[in-house]
Amino acid sequence: MSNFLCLLLHLPPECGLRRWHGSRCARHFYCLALALAGPVYAQSLSSLLDLARSTEPTYLGARSNVEAAKARTDQAFGALLPQLSMSGNTNSNRRDYRTRSTSIPPAGDAYNSNMTQLSLTQPLWHYANIVGWQQAEAVVVQAEHQLAGAEQELLSKLVTAWFDVLAAGDTIVFSAQQVSALQRVWEVARRGAELGQSGQPQVDEARSKLDQALADAVTAETDAQLKRAALEQLVGPLRELDLPYMRGVAELANLSTEKLEAWLDAAQAGNPNVLAALQAYEAAGAEVSKQRAGHYPTLDIVASYGKNSQAVGGFPGQAGYDIMQGVVGLQLNIPIFSGGTQSAKVSEALAQKEKARQDIEAARRATILAAKQAWFGWHAAYARAMAGVQAIKAARSAMALARKGRENGLKTEADVLQAEQQWRAAQRDFRKGRYDQVVSFVKLKAAAGVLTGGDVAALDALFVKLPDDTDPDNARPSFKVSRR
Repeated sequence: MSNFLCLLLHLPPECGLRRWHGSRCARHFYCLALALAGPVYAQSLSSLLDLARSTEPTYLGARSNVEAAKARTDQAFGALLPQLSMSGNTNSNRRDYRTRSTSIPPAGDAYNSNMTQLSLTQPLWHYANIVGWQQAEAVVVQAEHQLAGAEQELLSKLVTAWFDVLAAGDTIVFSAQQVSALQRVWEVARRGAELGQSGQPQVDEARSKLDQALADAVTAETDAQLKRAALEQLVGPLRELDLPYMRGVAELANLSTEKLEAWLDAAQAGNPNVLAALQAYEAAGAEVSKQRAGHYPTLDIVASYGKNSQAVGGFPGQAGYDIMQGVVGLQLNIPIFSGGTQSAKVSEALAQKEKARQDIEAARRATILAAKQAWFGWHAAYARAMAGVQAIKAARSAMALARKGRENGLKTEADVLQAEQQWRAAQRDFRKGRYDQVVSFVKLKAAAGVLTGGDVAALDALFVKLPDDTDPDNARPSFKVSRR
């Protein structure tokens, strides 16, 4: 394992890593070694999006909520239609008949009686039912907006988690390179102390820096596992993550010429959460009307047709009978007093309506905040990426100067290693800035409610399976995140 780690970190087996750090180094990098040695299972944002849409519980719950709201609409509409029912019974009877006259002997009989009845009720005026149907329609629209909001959030979280994993991969690779460089610095300091060219303080300092780099490497690997776990929250368990490479020459969305006010207006007008809150307010207003209608009279057409049959008459010995009866009429119901219950329901509905109004403002403010965070986040990421370009150029020049100085005896190996690490750090920061640009732009579109699955799938064009040879500053060693 130690030799494999040395190859992983581009170190010779005799570097002293196993001799000095022993099992601790192997323990720190064991998971990273497994990640790099495992089989490859390629993923793309498109495939992960399909997994997220078919497995993410919150999104699936929002879809089910739409179906439930539509079913409630059918229920509310059904209350406006005729209500038809049929009832019936059959009874076995035994009757003993005794008179108070001694001249008439007692009598008794056993017989069957049965009844069937068909009843119809057609509401003519139930204002609560009319308002309830309108309310149910508003709830359906609200649920559809909530589903759209859940989809926007899912897409945004998926892209964020994906680029977080990419950034964590870059950090792990950088940490491994840092360990490699500081291992060489420690070797130089140790040899210098053995030859009397440097003292023990220099060796101890190099050792402490190497220990810190090893700790940073463990932290980076742990962070990568957490980022993977965040991605699996959306797409479910993954066997392997084979991370692609972002094209160095890929053109990203540019917001430098656009206005923040235009995006804020679009967000307030199109954000699904704001639209859902508006529909919730409409539904709350309908609930107030529905509860107030509890004080109103109701009018129904009622009709029934039934048959009563009995095997014998009202007295023993009498013939049985069949009675058919039909009834049609109007039924008026006027509520007078319900103990204050209905008035309390109205008060509750009014309070819920006020809450819904406040929820609109809360959703609007949250949308404005999300849009501003994405907007300024993009500009900050753009500035970091541009600074990274200059940092890469400066680090490349410093690295060339350090190498030349080493050849002329003016620079040491430590100076060269330091310049190389500055170059690698500039590469990492440049890539992170570009990742954040994409994530911020996606979040901005989600805040405006215009992010689509096609937008996320189109991001696959930014990546390639192999390093982009046209941009050497974009290259990095292969990296895969495996589950521990």
